[in-house]
Amino acid sequence: MAWFNVIHGKNRGGSRLPQRCSSLIERMHGKRCPQSCREIGRCIADHSATLSTPDHATSNPIMISKQVINDAAQKILSVIDLIIIITSEKGIIIEANRSACQLFGYTPEELTGRPVHVLLPPHYRKQHAEALEQFVLSHETQRRISQGNSVLGHCKDGTQVELEAGIAKFHAGDQWVLVVTMLDITQRKHQEQELIRQSTHDALTNLPNRKLILERLNNALQRSLRNKLNVALLFIDLDGFKLINDNYGHETGDEVLKIIADRLLDQVRPSDTVGRLSGDEFIVLCEQIEQPELIANLAMRINDALKECIQYQELNLSVTASIGIIIGHGQQYSADEMMRLADTAMYEMKQSGRDGWQFFNDKLQAQAQQKNSISLGLRRALEYNEFSSVFQPIITPDTGQIVGAELLLRWNQDGTAVPPAIFIPVAEMTGMIFAIGEWVFRQGCKAQADWQQRWKEKTPYVAINLSARQLSQKQLAANFAAILQETGADPAGIVLELTEAALMPDVVESNLTVLHQLADLGLQIAIDNFGAGYSSLAQLIQLPVSLLKIGKSSVDEMENRQKKQVLIDAITRLGHSLGLKLIVEGIETEAQLAELKLHDCDFIQGYFFHSPMHEHSFIKQMDRQVTKKE
Repeated sequence: MAWFNVIHGKNRGGSRLPQRCSSLIERMHGKRCPQSCREIGRCIADHSATLSTPDHATSNPIMISKQVINDAAQKILSVIDLIIIITSEKGIIIEANRSACQLFGYTPEELTGRPVHVLLPPHYRKQHAEALEQFVLSHETQRRISQGNSVLGHCKDGTQVELEAGIAKFHAGDQWVLVVTMLDITQRKHQEQELIRQSTHDALTNLPNRKLILERLNNALQRSLRNKLNVALLFIDLDGFKLINDNYGHETGDEVLKIIADRLLDQVRPSDTVGRLSGDEFIVLCEQIEQPELIANLAMRINDALKECIQYQELNLSVTASIGIIIGHGQQYSADEMMRLADTAMYEMKQSGRDGWQFFNDKLQAQAQQKNSISLGLRRALEYNEFSSVFQPIITPDTGQIVGAELLLRWNQDGTAVPPAIFIPVAEMTGMIFAIGEWVFRQGCKAQADWQQRWKEKTPYVAINLSARQLSQKQLAANFAAILQETGADPAGIVLELTEAALMPDVVESNLTVLHQLADLGLQIAIDNFGAGYSSLAQLIQLPVSLLKIGKSSVDEMENRQKKQVLIDAITRLGHSLGLKLIVEGIETEAQLAELKLHDCDFIQGYFFHSPMHEHSFIKQMDRQVTKKE
């Protein structure tokens, strides 16, 4: 029996056909495609009527038998992608179209007479039989089986496929006939799952990304409320990774990150989560923690594992890690809070010397609260103009004449002065230093332009502090060039004082490009606190530097410490041999001044001569100096 014959004309109904099937039938008919089993019946009936009507263009009537019509219908619907299976009301297969046989791997003869549940996984068959019986007895004539989700099909070879399915029932005499329609969506489901995986996993290491880490951390904290056990979060930042990227390229850097990911996975339990946040930052999430000592041991193992030599091609590479750790449960922290506080502990480890781990504690909690308050305050400070600038004169040691002035940033928050040593690190950590740095540079340029108009060739230079974090800003030179043009300042009258943090081995190479861009604008570069930290002769030769500044730490108690005197003498000789000017700051006593005069320094600065002053006071001081000279 042709499968279409079992459908009574008045009761043809069912699930809608998929669009691509519709398009195929539409091309074959030349008309709009039937969209459901009911419309399929109407379509065939209409087609039959058309073919049995005399052709008005000819005198010969065209007569087509019902058997020919049924054969045509069967051929049309056998080539569509839609899987169609006809069963009795007991679920015994009467007929299956070509698509059904191809998908499930049976011949038509093998399927005919078998229960339809053979096409379902064994553990679903009993449930399916009950649902089928319920449908036959109900008043429903059609039902979407998948209800927006896929159902599993079971092929002859044991493989499973994902399907969208619908079922309809029709009267065939005194019995019901069931029409099951299915569409294979296995490939589509795989594509959807791959898109989900890509959105939740890091493309390079295949580790969970920030989105999935936060989701799992949220779930872990919820579980901690029930099981009363702590959750531990380890925030891991690689030390020295940027140097690998800069020296050997991003391909090598990517391989190192993949090796690091594998080493982290080797150190954790199967139930733990290892994820990659971004760049060289990784996360380890552990649940059901009863003893903090276990996490300390884990941190130690991670540190030891990451230190091991990394062999890639002909290179022997090494990195270390700074790890911040927080332990808690859902009543104490949210997921975002745990991430932030673990980051705070990691940052503290970085500040303390790197290559180790730091637990978040009460002291860090107080610091974190202060930093959070300062961070919010910094945004308000820019908006409400709470920042101001003062200038500390820089003079010659022999005449005391002012040759320059260092611009110093001040912040008055609600009537209280906040020391730069407190708010500058927070600004660097939060990225606010970019906006603040531009504000400071603009103030310095405005001052220089005004002074140039006032004192002409006697104009002192303006020294402006430049944070190492600012050098990571790709558009820094372009932004400064725009400010110079906007204010009309002479770049030769601006000195950028660079902290030695910008000369750390893992950043100096990338900073070198930006420093040359700034020097190309005509700006002068000075190294602040030279000799006290990371700077070296090799770096000094590479950098476009015109001044060296010896900091207060080298001057303190200099008159009582022979080693400091030797250091200052060595730096002075080195600087002069390279054609650089030497500035010594932090002079607070007459004894320090007397000692420095023996070392042939070019300029000096300190409270012994001038305290930082507002611009109007500095202008008065300079006016007196210029008038006295005249």
